[in-house]
Amino acid sequence: MNFLKRHSLFEIILITIILSIHLYAAFSDAYNFPNTLYSRDDAYYYFKVAQNITEGLGSTFDGINVSNGYHPLWMIVCIPIFAFARFDLILPLRILLMVMAGLNAATAVLIYRLVKENLSQAVAYLAAAFWAFNLYIHMTVYESGLETPLATFAIMLFIYKLSQFEKTWRTRPVTKREVATLAWIAVVVMFSRLDLVFIAVLGGLWIVFRGKPIRFLAPLDMVIIFISMTFSVAFRTGLEAYNSIYASSAVEAVFIAMVIKLSALYFFGAYQHPRTNSVLKMLRQTLSALTISTLIVTGLYVILNLLGVGKNFPRSAFLLDWAISTALILAVRFAAYWFGDEKIKANFQQVTPIKEFQTHWKIWFSDSLTYYGIVGGALAVYMFYNKIAFGTSSPVSGQVKRWWGHLQNTVYDYPALNWPSFFGINYEWVYDAWKPAVNLLIPIAKFLRPIYPGADTVDERYYIAMLVCSLVILLILFVNARQSLCALTNMALIPLMAGSGFQIFSYTTTAYGGAKEWYWTSQMILITLVGSLLLHLILQPLQQKINIRRSFEFISLAFCAFLAYTNAAYIMAIMRYDYYPDDKSYTEVADYIKENTLPNEIIGMTGGGNVGYFIQDRTIINMDGLINSYEYFHALQNGEAPQFLHDQGMTVIFANTRLLQLPPYFGQFDPYLESYTVYGGKGLLYLLAEPKY
Repeated sequence: MNFLKRHSLFEIILITIILSIHLYAAFSDAYNFPNTLYSRDDAYYYFKVAQNITEGLGSTFDGINVSNGYHPLWMIVCIPIFAFARFDLILPLRILLMVMAGLNAATAVLIYRLVKENLSQAVAYLAAAFWAFNLYIHMTVYESGLETPLATFAIMLFIYKLSQFEKTWRTRPVTKREVATLAWIAVVVMFSRLDLVFIAVLGGLWIVFRGKPIRFLAPLDMVIIFISMTFSVAFRTGLEAYNSIYASSAVEAVFIAMVIKLSALYFFGAYQHPRTNSVLKMLRQTLSALTISTLIVTGLYVILNLLGVGKNFPRSAFLLDWAISTALILAVRFAAYWFGDEKIKANFQQVTPIKEFQTHWKIWFSDSLTYYGIVGGALAVYMFYNKIAFGTSSPVSGQVKRWWGHLQNTVYDYPALNWPSFFGINYEWVYDAWKPAVNLLIPIAKFLRPIYPGADTVDERYYIAMLVCSLVILLILFVNARQSLCALTNMALIPLMAGSGFQIFSYTTTAYGGAKEWYWTSQMILITLVGSLLLHLILQPLQQKINIRRSFEFISLAFCAFLAYTNAAYIMAIMRYDYYPDDKSYTEVADYIKENTLPNEIIGMTGGGNVGYFIQDRTIINMDGLINSYEYFHALQNGEAPQFLHDQGMTVIFANTRLLQLPPYFGQFDPYLESYTVYGGKGLLYLLAEPKY
């Protein structure tokens, strides 16, 4: 009864449909799970480590090397589930599917409630159904077996709680308990995917500086400073040199610029409400702050460079950064002026930055201590534990991928190699962070072909379509300025926008060599919520009469039913019943390796997640380092991986020999290998104790 009271009829129906679809899939043929559903090798890193933890072997994929190459909270979820792997390897996969279904339903309900409370009923129906049943979201978030279902739920829970907080702080004083509760939810966000730390940090600014313009302006300024500095360096050095040499130095310059520029903007008055000053004064304050801070940043970085910190990238990058950051930060100020309350007049209740700081610093400090004490403390404890247990304070998988990004001609994924990738809008690669929204641009780009013809202008038409759509979106928001500002505030979209931007640039600007499409979880949430806002603004003039509003609700429900049917049909097509023989092998590669190796033999693979999970009486060691030890990572970097692995008892390697000749392996295994059979383009090779040459 309590469940029925807490949930509307739509929510109950939505939850029932989601769980029913996944329950159907959960009882389908066992062969479906490793070959159709959980097809990502990375998921099995979690599965095997969780299984080993339950069997008392510790945090290890192979039972030999300890590893922290995973996001911690999803591993905690997996551990009790994969305790059942000792009885049946497929049973945990069935259980996990239903856990992900529950997270899907919970996320969809939170989206429904947030949109309903702040926009309209009809749009809320569509937003919830879009999230629950869109095939791209389903395949990217809920089919991989990775941490994405937990991450999206955590983000949505945080945004929903921030939305509720927005309504309460305006009517009564905020308690430390409320701030602490939000901080603990932010910790869940951060540990669901560690790259979501930016949303956790920026969410704190949104809470601490409530009621002040700085909560709107500072997060956007921070994103601008980040991308402006890194782009300026990359533009002057070229992307190839930037990725291999200057990326880390550019990020160091970003942190220096962030502290100095934000401080200057505050004390020069650029974080006062734009409407409390004349436009001329706003221009003068912002220009003065950014010019002086740029001179300080340049001088400080030159001094640090002389002391041996960072690379000596071109000084002109600082001038370019000044021009870009000034233009964009001024654009944010003008937008804030447009969206601001028209009742606020120039010099009306104006308070100097110093006076404001003197008045509010105690409450700001107290709330910051509570919020960031919890978030920062949890992160510090996690990093300290990792340092003690694994020898490194951060997941080794991230360090490995950033190493790949600095290598040329690596066999693995490259960092951002062109400007669309650098900005996270490359629609043909993993650095397209805005799917499924950008999928709508492809038909628009095709429509532009008669206007902008040419077989070699496909990319240009796509980005023209993106520019046009972006301008239309801005036009809709600017025309409905007051409503847009109200929704952006009440739905906590500013910290979500800024956090999503930071997350993208944390990969594209740092020469990260292994980004995947499932990384962009916060962006999918943002697309759903901003899309809901735009649809609401478009439909609102038509919904003044109750009959028309009810008609829209009916149409929305009909479309929800269509989306649910499409999703159910897809699941039924891929999760078949009585289609595969019961004795059909889950993975033929594992069978081949087992047939050609000895019991208890230790075998190396450049990946090996699913084989490591399904193979019996053999041990698979991961050779790319993503789910191996920190010590192995250094051995691989130093060209000592063959000896390191042989000392651990590894005698066989199953890999593509050409792959082992390229970075990051650099041919270091070649003198130690002797081939004895080939399967599917890969060789089964002996790992010798001594080099042949």
